[in-house]
Amino acid sequence: MSFQACGARRPGSRPRAGARAASTAVLAVALGASSDALARPTTWPIEPVLADSLSKARYPALGHVPTDSLASTQRPASGHVPTDSLSVGPALARRDAAPPQVSAPVPDLRGAPAARAPVPADMRRPPALKPGSPAQSAGATEAAALAGRGEGRPAAPPPYRLLRADEDYRYLRDRGHRADFLDVLKYIPLGPRGRVALSFGGETRQRLDWFRNLDWGAGPPRSLSWMQRYMFHAELRAPYFRAFAQVKSGLETGRPGGPRAIDRDDFDFHQAFADFDLERPGLRLIVRAGRHELAFGSGRLVSPREGPNVRRSFDGVSVILSVRRVHAHLFVTRPVATVPGVLDDGWERGQWFAGAYLTVPSPLRGGQVDVYALYLDRPEAEYHRGRAHERRLSLGTRWFGAAGRLDYNVEAVLQTGRFGAAPLLAWTVASDTGVRLLLPWDPRLGLRLDVASGDRGPGRPFGTFSALFPKGSYFGEDALVGPANFLDAHPMLTLTPVEPLSLTLDWVVLGRYSLADGLYNVPGEPTIADPGGARFVGHRAGATLEAELGRHVGFVVTVGRFFRGPFLAQAGRTRDVDFLATWLTLKF
Repeated sequence: MSFQACGARRPGSRPRAGARAASTAVLAVALGASSDALARPTTWPIEPVLADSLSKARYPALGHVPTDSLASTQRPASGHVPTDSLSVGPALARRDAAPPQVSAPVPDLRGAPAARAPVPADMRRPPALKPGSPAQSAGATEAAALAGRGEGRPAAPPPYRLLRADEDYRYLRDRGHRADFLDVLKYIPLGPRGRVALSFGGETRQRLDWFRNLDWGAGPPRSLSWMQRYMFHAELRAPYFRAFAQVKSGLETGRPGGPRAIDRDDFDFHQAFADFDLERPGLRLIVRAGRHELAFGSGRLVSPREGPNVRRSFDGVSVILSVRRVHAHLFVTRPVATVPGVLDDGWERGQWFAGAYLTVPSPLRGGQVDVYALYLDRPEAEYHRGRAHERRLSLGTRWFGAAGRLDYNVEAVLQTGRFGAAPLLAWTVASDTGVRLLLPWDPRLGLRLDVASGDRGPGRPFGTFSALFPKGSYFGEDALVGPANFLDAHPMLTLTPVEPLSLTLDWVVLGRYSLADGLYNVPGEPTIADPGGARFVGHRAGATLEAELGRHVGFVVTVGRFFRGPFLAQAGRTRDVDFLATWLTLKF
C-alpha cells in the first residue's frame, strides 16, 4: 500500500497555498521529515501496525521490571543503571526499561538532506527515580550495569542516574545527538577531535518533613523540619582515564533537638576519584581510586542513602569488571563519616569495609543472580547486648527477574564473625514479588515478606542482624524502625492514573523476631529495649504520589500513620505517629 505525499487532489480542484502549506507541515511532523522534502511528490510504503505488537515491543513481558534486572539489557550508552532502593511499580518499569530505538529518518528521494526523526512521545526518556521514593527498593548491581555504558547514541536522552558518576554522555560527541537544552553542559570538547571533554551536572532538593507525636509520644507533639540538599559535580573524560569530583551541602532547619548527622553537612567533597577505564568488545575493566559511592542489589545492605538529606560515600579502591553477562565488583574501603562543618569529613574511626559482588545469568529465564561476600570491621559497634569490637562477614545471594506479568526479588544473607569475645551468627531472608494486572491505571500488586534475626541473650552466639549501610528509608519515609530483629508483611498497590503520575498505597505490619532483643533504628542503633515484652510492634498505612514534571523536575508527596502495637505500649509509647513529607528535586 502506498500514497503520494501532498500530490493527490480532486480533479479540477485548486488548493489554496496556505492550506497546502499547513497540510505539508502537519504531515512533516507526523513522519519526522522536513516540510521541504514533503512538498515534492514522494512515495513511501505504509504497513499496518497492530496495537498488540506495539505493546509487546515496548513492554515485552507486560510485567514489573526491577531496576536491577536491567543489568542484562544491552542499552547503548544509557549509562549505569542506578542502584539504591525501590519495589518497583509500573512507573519504574517504564522508567528503567530500555527505551525503544528511534526509527531511521525518512529519506528524501529527490536529494534533499534527510531530517532526523523526532522522538515520539511514547519513546521519550522514561522518568528518573525520585529520591527516597518507593521505587528505590530494587536496583541493579553497579558492576552489572556497566555493560550498558559506551559511545553509542541512545534512543532518547538517558535518565539521570541515582549514582551520578555512572552517567555517560560520550554520545554527545556528535552534536547532532543533542536533544536536551542542557546537553551543552554534558560534553564540552577540549580538543579538535573531541576525545577529551568536560561534563557538568548537579541537583538541588528541597524537602519538608512533618511529624505529630514523634517517637510515638516520647518526642515533641509536633515537628516540622526543612531540609536542603545542594550537589554539583564535574568530570574530565579522556581515553582510558576519567576524573570525577562532586561537592555537597546539606542544611536543616526546625528539627527539635537540632539536626542529626544524616541531616546536615555544611560543605564537603562527597566524591573525588580517578578511573582507569579499559573497553574492549565483550570486556570492560575499571580501576577506581578515591572517594566514591557504593550501591549494590536492592540497597538492603549497601546504598548511597538517598532518602536522608546527606548521602553516604567511601574512601578506597574498587575494581569493576564486566565480561559479557558476568559482572564483578571488588573493593577495599573505609566509610566516610558525616561531620556538619566545612571540609571536615574523614574516615569513620577504625572502620574497614571490603568485599566482592558478583552478578551472573540465572538458570531461570529472564532472571539474574547476585552472589556476594561483604566484610565490615567496626571497633565500637553498639547493640542492645552492649558495645564491643565487631568483625562481621556477610555471605549472601539474590535471585531476581520477571516471568510474564510476575516479578520476583528474593535475597538471603548469613552473617558470621565475632562480637567482642562472643561468636556471631545472624541471618535474614527477604522477598519482594509482584504481578502486573491488565486493568486500567496499569496496577501492580506487590507483597514483601522479610525476617531478620535478633539476639537471643547472653550465653548464646550474638544474633542481631546488621544491614551494614542500608538505604535511609527502609519501611517508609518516616524511617521509624530499622532492619534488625524484625519480621514484617508489606502489601502494596501501585497505580498509574496518567503517564507522569504514579500512586503507591502500602501497609506494613511489623514485629520482633526475638523477644530477648529490642528495637533498632535504620542506621542499626538500639532504640527501645523491652526483653520479654510483646512481639507485635505496630503497623503503618501510607500513600505516596510521585510526579515527573519533565526530565529535570521531580515532585513527591508521601503521608502515613504508624499505629502502635503492644510492644510500644508496654515501652511507654502512648501515641500513634502521623507523618507527612514532600520534596521537589531539580537536576541537570
